[in-house]
Amino acid sequence: MKRKIVYCLMTISMILFTACGKNDNKNTTEQTTVETVQYQPATGTDAAATSEIPKDEEGFYPADDYVITVGDTINVRVSPSKDANIYSLLAGGELLKRTGYNEEWTRVFIDNTSFYIHSDLVEVTDQRPENEPETSEETSEEEPKLEKIVIIDPANQTNPNVSQDPIGPGSEETKQGATSGYTGATFDSKEYELNLIYAEALKTELESRGYTVSLTRTENEVDLTNKARADMANSSGATAFIRIQMSYSSNTELTGVMAIIMPSDSPYNASLYEDSKELATRILQGMTEKTGAVNHGIYETDQYTTINWSQLPVAVINLGYLSNAQDEQNLMDENYRNDIVKGIADGLDYFYN
Repeated sequence: MKRKIVYCLMTISMILFTACGKNDNKNTTEQTTVETVQYQPATGTDAAATSEIPKDEEGFYPADDYVITVGDTINVRVSPSKDANIYSLLAGGELLKRTGYNEEWTRVFIDNTSFYIHSDLVEVTDQRPENEPETSEETSEEEPKLEKIVIIDPANQTNPNVSQDPIGPGSEETKQGATSGYTGATFDSKEYELNLIYAEALKTELESRGYTVSLTRTENEVDLTNKARADMANSSGATAFIRIQMSYSSNTELTGVMAIIMPSDSPYNASLYEDSKELATRILQGMTEKTGAVNHGIYETDQYTTINWSQLPVAVINLGYLSNAQDEQNLMDENYRNDIVKGIADGLDYFYN
């Protein structure tokens, strides 16, 4: 009988040892098909102590420390999901403020906004930035929010304006006042007409969400230079300026959406760069989430009169390629238009909130 008891105890010990050994072999990252849950308690606590901390409304344990990125390319996502849009890519060794974590994701604070990185790609660190910012996510939320006042410029008009305007304040370089835009390669759609249709639909959607919205034009038969449109935005009291337009390319296979803003070293309004970049990023995220369109990202240039003369955060949004048959057909479709408009509105909600 004693031998049987000893044998059973040995068998149980072997089973427990084997089970524990299997858990030690897991080493996966976000890029793998099956992800490992990697539990990361806050610095100075153990898992048992952390488990007693209540989670916040997002399901994250609160944290107020720093993590460092691990790996070659780290995806920073707008929400805690592998399917969420990527806000930016980081290299290894980046020091980031951590505001929360759960069994799978780490919440970090970048550009005054919360983003998410899979926990396998960060490690808690005692490092601190040389000049640690005094503000945090909590204090930033207490700051007054921007009023949701938007002005939309439907680009182009029926007849071009051939007068020349300085490309920006103090510039000797000039550009034509305004053009009539592109004509669709397949269905002969008129860009100036589509731009106004989309702008009016966006105005309606935003107003239903509590925004105050104005347009630089409400008809196609106008004579407004691009500088005049920027001047209207500057005097409107708006807190964001959006220009709606289409793209065209000799490559008829090219499809998708993109945004245009000033560069960070713009000689005209570089101080608006960060806010304009966030505005453009959020709008692109919203549109691609709603439509699945290809996201060509943000193009930075100081050659756009409308952008250069703006005194408020501005983004030029290209809704699609009129040179591509499918894009043109989509842009003429009411259901697709509704998706685009809701995507832009979602992006603005992100920007303002």
